Amino acid sequence: MEKIELEAKTREEFGKKLGRVRKLGLIPAVVYGKKMKPLSVAVDRKLFVKKILSSDLGRNAIVSLKLEGKAKEIQVLTHEVQRNNLTDEILHIDFLHILMDEAIKTRVPVELTGLPVGVKESGGVLVHGLREVEVECLPGNIPEKFQLDVSPLKINDSFHVSDLPKIAKVKVLSGLTEMIATCSPPTKEEEVAAPVPTPGEVPSEVKAEETAVAEEKVKEKAAPGAAPGKPAAAAAGKPEAAAAKPEKK
Repeated sequence: MEKIELEAKTREEFGKKLGRVRKLGLIPAVVYGKKMKPLSVAVDRKLFVKKILSSDLGRNAIVSLKLEGKAKEIQVLTHEVQRNNLTDEILHIDFLHILMDEAIKTRVPVELTGLPVGVKESGGVLVHGLREVEVECLPGNIPEKFQLDVSPLKINDSFHVSDLPKIAKVKVLSGLTEMIATCSPPTKEEEVAAPVPTPGEVPSEVKAEETAVAEEKVKEKAAPGAAPGKPAAAAAGKPEAAAAKPEKK
């Protein structure tokens, strides 16, 4: 396995003072594990991203931390990387001290290859389930990834952890029945049916049409300039249903 070296400086800044460390292009970190006390250090941000995060093994890459002013190197794994939720800036790193002759537990990514038959011939959708599996092995035997060919998957077929290729000297701890990939049926757009009126209820479209017809009839009876609904006599200023007065002789 390729050896990655990374220089680290011991630090005494904590809490709010860590802002000064980050302004220098360094990432605050801590090293802890078996047979050692926690050690506060800082590593170069650019080198950490280039040598570790951008490597094939990523966080599972074994790193030899070279402490400034000390000849001894510490073998570590990148256990956790804390980031700013808004800017994605790396804020802190937890390095786990490891012993090369003792097995450790870690997580290994799963990579899907190929195009399922159900997608190619039936318009299905490939769903990637579990993206990492937990394993146990010696640090030097940590695999880069698990590769799984999903080409044979038909509609409603699935692959599980038990279908992953076996790797020598690597024990899989994740549940064997956990789903890795499945080919789902194609999705269909549902048509929204028109609401069915209850018995005795008149549809809103019919009500609107009847109202319009009624208003039109009122307009036809009204005198020019009269408001709808008022008879012509009222519009001319004459009292409605007024009785004729008898003439005086």
